[in-house]
Amino acid sequence: MSISDHEANYTPTKWSKRFDQMRILVQHYKLAKNVTENSRKNLECELDIAYGTTDRTKYDIFGTDLPKDAPLFVFIHGGYWQEGSKDTAAFAAPVFTRKGVKVVTIGYDLCPHVNFEDIMSQIKMAVEQILKFAFSLGSRGVWISGHSAGAHLASSLLFDQLWMEKMAEKGCLSLLKGIVLISGIYNLNQLVNTTIINNLKLTKDEIKAYSLTTLDIKNNKPIQGLKVIVTVGECESPGFINESRECVQKLITVVDNVQYILLRDNIDHFNIVENFTDEEFILTKVILNSIFYNS
Repeated sequence: MSISDHEANYTPTKWSKRFDQMRILVQHYKLAKNVTENSRKNLECELDIAYGTTDRTKYDIFGTDLPKDAPLFVFIHGGYWQEGSKDTAAFAAPVFTRKGVKVVTIGYDLCPHVNFEDIMSQIKMAVEQILKFAFSLGSRGVWISGHSAGAHLASSLLFDQLWMEKMAEKGCLSLLKGIVLISGIYNLNQLVNTTIINNLKLTKDEIKAYSLTTLDIKNNKPIQGLKVIVTVGECESPGFINESRECVQKLITVVDNVQYILLRDNIDHFNIVENFTDEEFILTKVILNSIFYNS
């Protein structure tokens, strides 16, 4: 069954120039599984650390043999809040740990088994626990990243003023040095009237509350001392490219340090994170430079 032109704009598999729609997913998950399995086997790590009560509310830490004050790079996987796993999310682990950065991959429950709001709460719970852990070690800083739907979850931290104030009260917010938003979607209104949203079971009020680029944040306090990188590939779907641009426009109204990067050289929705395995990849370099410059 064909889909609408609008839905096609929010279907990243249709826009890669490397492979057809089915093959790119097969290739992506094969690589993701191999990288994660090899990282678990070859790197010092601690797996399945619980932050919630369900099987998926756990995270992995790679580079546990690094110094206590090493910075942390946290990765939230995508999958339209319905797919994906931390078990296929360790793209950054080999290179980043070799460069002295611990890598944390977060798992979370998926729709329709839980509500959308549950996922939002789980991510904030996980990040809070990771920030406390980093604080206890004397880490130089924590960077939170997310890919696709994971970018929406990561960006939601910036728009939740109550959560930010809570972290400040606990003395952990100063450790949060940056957010990296990779090929994200930030306006749930764009998914209305598509099949993508069916399993999310969102109400109109929830769509409004979680459409981050259309929120009224004029009364939010400016966010200082934190860098946000928003990035997307040139071979991404038009909808996702536009989402990233609108996200930047929203963020600069409340965040002092925002960087937008459109990645060239045939970068699509999938190899934008696959290429974290290459230390010469421009995004890898930008993030590592930012971590050590801002930590």
